[in-house]
Amino acid sequence: MKLPYSWLKEISGVSWSADEAADRLTLSGTAGLAESHNREHFKNVVVGQISSLEKHPNADKLQVANVTTGSDEWQIICGAPNCEAGQKVIVALPGACLKGEFDIKEIKMRGVKSAGMICAEDELGLSDDHGGIIVLDESAPLGVDAYEYLNLDEAVIGFEITPNRPDCLSANGVARELAVLDGRRLELSAPAVSESSEKASDQIKVIIEDSHGCPRYTARIIKNVKVGPSPDWMQKRLLDCGVRSINNIVDISNYVMLETNQPLHAFDYDRFGSREVIIRQANDGELFTTLDGQEHKLDSSVLMITNGKIGVAAAGVMGGLNSEVEEGTTTILLESAYFDPSVIRKSRNRLGLSSESSYRFERGIDPNGVVSASDRAAQLMAELAGGEVLAGVVDNIARPIEPITVNLRRSQVSRLLGVDLPGNFISETLNNLGFDLSENKAELITAVIPTFRPDVSREVDLIEEVARIFGMGNIPNSTHNSGPLYSPTHRRDTIKEQLRQIMTGFGYDEMLGTGFANPDLMQKIEPAVKPIRLTNPISDDFGYMRTRMLYSMLVAAGHNIRHRNIDFKLFEIGRVYIPQDKMPDQPYSFGLIATGQSLAPYWKNGSEALDLFEIKGLLTSLSDSLSVWPFVIEPEVVAGYDKGLSFVIKCGTVRVGSIGMVDQKTARLFDIKQKAFAAELNLEIISSMEKRISPYQPLPKYPGSSRDVAIVVDNHLQAEEMRQSIISSGGELVRAVTVFDLFTGGQVPEGKKSVAFSIDFRSSDRTLQDEEVDRVFKKIVNTLVDKFKAGLRE
Repeated sequence: MKLPYSWLKEISGVSWSADEAADRLTLSGTAGLAESHNREHFKNVVVGQISSLEKHPNADKLQVANVTTGSDEWQIICGAPNCEAGQKVIVALPGACLKGEFDIKEIKMRGVKSAGMICAEDELGLSDDHGGIIVLDESAPLGVDAYEYLNLDEAVIGFEITPNRPDCLSANGVARELAVLDGRRLELSAPAVSESSEKASDQIKVIIEDSHGCPRYTARIIKNVKVGPSPDWMQKRLLDCGVRSINNIVDISNYVMLETNQPLHAFDYDRFGSREVIIRQANDGELFTTLDGQEHKLDSSVLMITNGKIGVAAAGVMGGLNSEVEEGTTTILLESAYFDPSVIRKSRNRLGLSSESSYRFERGIDPNGVVSASDRAAQLMAELAGGEVLAGVVDNIARPIEPITVNLRRSQVSRLLGVDLPGNFISETLNNLGFDLSENKAELITAVIPTFRPDVSREVDLIEEVARIFGMGNIPNSTHNSGPLYSPTHRRDTIKEQLRQIMTGFGYDEMLGTGFANPDLMQKIEPAVKPIRLTNPISDDFGYMRTRMLYSMLVAAGHNIRHRNIDFKLFEIGRVYIPQDKMPDQPYSFGLIATGQSLAPYWKNGSEALDLFEIKGLLTSLSDSLSVWPFVIEPEVVAGYDKGLSFVIKCGTVRVGSIGMVDQKTARLFDIKQKAFAAELNLEIISSMEKRISPYQPLPKYPGSSRDVAIVVDNHLQAEEMRQSIISSGGELVRAVTVFDLFTGGQVPEGKKSVAFSIDFRSSDRTLQDEEVDRVFKKIVNTLVDKFKAGLRE
């Protein structure tokens, strides 16, 4: 949105420069940047008049115009649809360089000489509009520099208004902000409308059949208008706002919308088709042609303005062809209404159209400002179009929307902002912002929230208003992490960041999946869980939510392999979606996948393929780094993994995830033909576990001793179970137990395996004697033999 700064100064009464005003607005939350047009881009651009107009002899859509600039005559070829003899226009003569990039020269077009250009707004960089040439007021002096005539040296502020501040989508709204920053409350005078004795209610009736979509609708009648060009000052002001002038009636509607934020629509009353306005939902299959000439097939999501027989406008979006204002229009039916934001959003989406009106209605206008805006437009139509305003406004309020009240504790302001505000700053600021204070006591303030501020509904919203006017930069920095503004980091978030650091340190790349899944593939990975279906998916492949992180891992792996990247390690942290009775469970999950070579080929050592033990070792490192109890893996068939290499991960007795080699059949669904290893962890469960605190261990003072033992056991037994048995039977003298060899075949019987352990013994208060170590070692060996039916291997 663009607004000329002179207009804002005129309304607000501030005296700052445009740059200072833009800076102050930006710091208070209304981002703006002051700009002006480059004078060099308007060199040799002047006011001219089309003295005559002839059809081009060699082109159907071109005309040959003779243009006078007062002292000179120029022949210029023009293709604009609104070009007519006698018009005052903007002419770029040879030597001009429009927007600093388009040189104007004398040329021939289809064999006819053309010495210049009759300009549209976009060609001068005034807006994006290319609907026709700029037509000036009849009083425009010939030959005058266009830059001066159009006041292009005036600063225009471009705004980026956030969706929660619809009140700032107007000159009055921004001026209110400027006045508050200047320490004042903006008081706007009510429009002075001179009305005739004839009543508008005798000429038009308003019926609202959909009170949800249209809580309020007003209609006015203005007779005996004369449609023609708008006065110079209005055309220039609209031009500064990036809006093309069309005629005085349409321009007044646009002007009042820019001034008040209330979209208006002017119907030709005589072409409207009846004396009643009926607001209803469209019928399924109903056809409607909008102002742009496009025919639309409607459904009940579109709110319609009708004459009781046919639709005449898509409410809040665009009018229809059958009742638009034309040159011969003499009586205006003026609409000023409030439409529900969600209804207009649906209508706009269904029609595939967007307009300045829909943009404002979707964000929420002031439901109690419709009459004031209608009065303002009627006042201007009487002044600028000679209209006779019929008495009264036909105002149908189907669903009243009243201001709400919000209580504010002064102590809460200081507590949240961390600063004591001076004197009566809080109450004065709220009053200046337009919040009437029904109570203003030492501690409690009760504020009546005006309906033009739909973003304010809670105490914290009022505190935010006070803070932004006080200035965020004026609030001192906190010197310590405490108080109401300090939010400690959730352990889950800490774990997520630790995982990222650890995994990247191990050479893994983080990926970001969509969370969406193909239902057929998802069901083959996790057949026991039916995935959640999206109501409006972007495609069939993204029609459901994933229930396992493994799905996203396999999608990414298949994509990499298809692109000949066959050695990679990936991980992701994100949510999975598990169906429940009402709302789905959405726990954070961690997933990894690795395939190919563990390290890049090296001339000295060659390359080594990844295996499951590398992933298991990584999990051991993760449990240590995350300060949780050691991860233990136990054999269990998990969907998606090879049955012979499928395990669950436990932390103590609690299952926290799974690990394994991806099942070959599953892998091929994703074009993966090589071995791939994956793991998944439930971060919600892990973050809820008691944090393991490792006490400080000083460096050992006394030497240790080690013993090795190799035992032959059944294949199904786990080395971890045997390791834990060694630790428990060895007591406090056993400091570390590691597996250093696994052997099958040869002299080891079928169905058996040989597992070798290295056991470190150490005491913190003495040097161990061989006899003492041998005694404990013998106890360990006996335990292994008895418990696991182990045989000692010499």
